[in-house]
Amino acid sequence: MTAKYVEPSGDQKAGYLHYRRPASPWELFQKEEGLPVFKGIGMKNSRDLPRQPYERIGGLGTYIQLYGTNNSTGMFLWELPGRSASKDIKHFWEERYIVIEGRGSTEVWKEGSSARTSFEWQPWSVFSIPMNASFKVVNASSSPAILLAVNTAPQMINMFQSKSFIFSNPYNFEDRFGGNLEDYWKPAEDLESHPTQGRAMLRTNLFPDAQSCYLPLDNNRGPGYRWISPNMVGNTNLSGFIAEYPSGRYAKAHHHGSGAVLVCMRGFGYSYTWPSKEGGLTPWKDGKGDLVMQQDYEEGGMISAAPTPVAGETWFHEHFAVSKSPFRIFNYTGNGGFVGGGAGTSEGEMVAGVGAEIGDGGIAIPYHMEDPYVRKYFESRLKESGATFTMPEEVYTPGGITININYA
Repeated sequence: MTAKYVEPSGDQKAGYLHYRRPASPWELFQKEEGLPVFKGIGMKNSRDLPRQPYERIGGLGTYIQLYGTNNSTGMFLWELPGRSASKDIKHFWEERYIVIEGRGSTEVWKEGSSARTSFEWQPWSVFSIPMNASFKVVNASSSPAILLAVNTAPQMINMFQSKSFIFSNPYNFEDRFGGNLEDYWKPAEDLESHPTQGRAMLRTNLFPDAQSCYLPLDNNRGPGYRWISPNMVGNTNLSGFIAEYPSGRYAKAHHHGSGAVLVCMRGFGYSYTWPSKEGGLTPWKDGKGDLVMQQDYEEGGMISAAPTPVAGETWFHEHFAVSKSPFRIFNYTGNGGFVGGGAGTSEGEMVAGVGAEIGDGGIAIPYHMEDPYVRKYFESRLKESGATFTMPEEVYTPGGITININYA
């Protein structure tokens, strides 16, 4: 029952000086689902997470709510037993999957249509389901299939607060899933220039093997860095990128707000993250190393790059390839097609690109300005794993940003 309002008198203030935040519609929905909820900055391997029966869609599952993602991005680990299929699934949000283990297929269909499209998947396939389309996932292998899912469910559930609208909406997005669907799941190979960033983009609804697929040279986060932005099933909120660091190399530290979650798809490594304002450019040198958080992760592990719930706060983070093989990561929560301007910016304004360093109005720390501890610790980790330090010495000079890298 709602309490009756009592108006204050004199110089009294209305309401409570402090109060506990109530659960959001998304948090209430998670509780109703009855699954465990993992919270933290990340984990070494998502396969190790406990699972409970997932009544709504079948199989077993656990929610993943990394710091900095609550009420914005939904994630879950999903296990389908061998030789089994999910229930019919339909929801009014964008969703994407990474196959960690297993082989099978997925059927997808529109409201009011008996025609079904389908595609097959294997370990490290990446696929996205068109918004509000119905689908069923089939595990054809004898062992359990394990998938990582990411979606925009928190935004939609908090906005509409209506299960009938979310789960029983008959609307078909013909611009996302319409026309001739014969080639809808055919993997694409032709790269395009990203409309705002000018970097590599691929319009494809399915990556058969995102662990080994070709990534074009990019060099923005470090020498030999490879990168591509996937544009899938017309998503406008789920885009992100797949990137790769050569063995023995690492990213320039860079800062931004919360939201990005990086999943390791190949090799292993670690990431640092720290609050940019409090920690500054050289946290260890300045006696603030206790502010730096570190996450080691391998194939199937992940990290929240900027684990802050504070709006407008940014965190530095950087990523290190420790394995002898390249370190491939997938920012699978990344935003959609409109990139390059925050709230308050206007059309036509110049925005610093990803490759811009702090001296050029960007957000990246040049290697020659980084904390000395970064390289020292990285070299010790490479020695432990038997890998070789391959960073060009030139990058540690003021002119390092302009060096030419010959990386085949």
